[in-house]
Amino acid sequence: MSGSGILRRESGFTMIEGLVAGGILAGVLLGISGLQTMVMTQNVDSKERTVAMNLGTEMIERIQSNRQKVLEYNNIDTTAGTPCPQSVTTQRQTYGDCRQWQTMMTSSNLTGARGTVTVTRIDPDPTTGVPTLNRINVVVAVSWNVTAKNTLFGQTVTTTLQSVVAPE
Repeated sequence: MSGSGILRRESGFTMIEGLVAGGILAGVLLGISGLQTMVMTQNVDSKERTVAMNLGTEMIERIQSNRQKVLEYNNIDTTAGTPCPQSVTTQRQTYGDCRQWQTMMTSSNLTGARGTVTVTRIDPDPTTGVPTLNRINVVVAVSWNVTAKNTLFGQTVTTTLQSVVAPE
């Protein structure tokens, strides 16, 4: 018999099946790589926010540990010409806290890091003789330029912490 009557059954994939499978695989891998890029961007953003929060918390804790002299921390600005307006001789702890915080800001790897402290009285000054709780509002702000390649890239972002301190 001639070979025309025998049906051959070939096993394996056709060229079209291979191309379709390759296209599906390429699409899935492309989606995963896009997701990985987004996750890496979010990790950078999260790290910057965590560092800023830690810097702000550090200053709040320093102020609370020196609560008798909380008003001395007013007007700290780590990027100003005179970042620490306190006196080196009469306000040593406050001045030291300011200088250490300024150094931490500089070495934080946050681009354009800036820290500010604003202190205001909530209650009347106790030296006036008016009964008071002597509560003082403290606002610590940490600003930086975003380095993550997201919609905020290059913009200045600020993390603000607020605490009420009542010297004993």
